[in-house]
Amino acid sequence: MVRRIAMSLLVLLVVAGVAVAADTKAATGTVKSVGGNNFVVTDSGGKDWTFDVNKSTLIMVKGGSHKMDAIKADGKPAQLSEFLAAKQEVRVEYTEADGKMMAKEVRVTGKAK
Repeated sequence: MVRRIAMSLLVLLVVAGVAVAADTKAATGTVKSVGGNNFVVTDSGGKDWTFDVNKSTLIMVKGGSHKMDAIKADGKPAQLSEFLAAKQEVRVEYTEADGKMMAKEVRVTGKAK
């Protein structure tokens, strides 16, 4: 009986994980502009995508952890523009809610052109 309950819970967790992962989408392109809490990416077809960011957005860029350490040492809040710049190639994982695209993870894949 305990085994059956444990297996049922495991199956439920796997199904829930797949459902959450299915809501996450991805886009790639070149950063067009960076604002306070959002940035615009232009894809290979020329379409612009506007992504919002929040405190849980993870931005992965070479040297980013060192920049963040320096910012924390200065006691200043981090700004999006310190990690993203126009003309950088990026891959964005995001979710959609209320007509907005919220970036979950931004990975800088190439240097600014």
